[in-house]
Amino acid sequence: MKMAQAGRYRGFSPEAQAVIEARAVEGAWELRRLLRLLEELTHFDETNEAAARKARNAMVWCIVLGVVSLILAFLLFGGGLEWVWLAPLAMAALAVYFGRKWRGLKKLDLIDDFRLCLMPALRDLAQDVDAGQRIRVRMNLAGPVASKVIADGNVDPGRNISVKETVYEDPWGEVRLPLVDGSTAVLEFKVWWTKRERKYRASGGKVKLKTKWRKRCAAVATLLPPVARGWDEAALKAWTDGRKEKVQMVWKEGLTGARLERHWVFKAVGGPPGDAPPAREVVGMLLRLYGAMRGGSEVAR
Repeated sequence: MKMAQAGRYRGFSPEAQAVIEARAVEGAWELRRLLRLLEELTHFDETNEAAARKARNAMVWCIVLGVVSLILAFLLFGGGLEWVWLAPLAMAALAVYFGRKWRGLKKLDLIDDFRLCLMPALRDLAQDVDAGQRIRVRMNLAGPVASKVIADGNVDPGRNISVKETVYEDPWGEVRLPLVDGSTAVLEFKVWWTKRERKYRASGGKVKLKTKWRKRCAAVATLLPPVARGWDEAALKAWTDGRKEKVQMVWKEGLTGARLERHWVFKAVGGPPGDAPPAREVVGMLLRLYGAMRGGSEVAR
């Protein structure tokens, strides 16, 4: 297994290999170096997802062919064709092999939000980041794993046989950006995953299992000025969508800053949703904060 992983990591920088292994990023980074790392992680994640899909499809085909060959073996058995049993055995072995490969690849999967939301947002903000300062980063890219479960158990089944619900809390990312005018922008990302497994009896009497996922995402943008500045709180509240967003003033080290939080919800059947908050909306949150800060820089324009 370690040899297979070593081959999979070939071509990636030592930094990227360490992040892939730990599925986490921490520390202080130069923007260019951080973006290069995220580009490597994006390439790995997309390649790994494609390999996982191929392994899963191969497993499914082996199961189907195994069932078909088993039926044929029963029909042909006794006619001196005992060798026909080799086909279902071979298909079963291949299904096990591809199943193990698929599960192994899924364990290396990274949360999609870093490449769909954070990386393009950082690119959009690159010209506003102070190149002489480092970005403080904390990211956990593992997605919905057992260590993040906050609730797990059966709920009211209603007309179903049973309904099991598992909830994951995943504060997966935080970046602290030093801006060219001396201000500090902080972006925080959090996801609550809900996995709902419903067992029910179909109209034909057969018991079936259906899994649905709900992904609730939160992005928080905080802007802290370098010196005491006033805020147009009325304008900021007028620019806020009360159905999805919440704004509040924050105080830190004697300075008044502003904080804007926004939520998105995505749903999928079978596996976790691959959608993420649009980067342009996350950047827009910061721009609105800048627009409400009196004496702000050109970042808001």
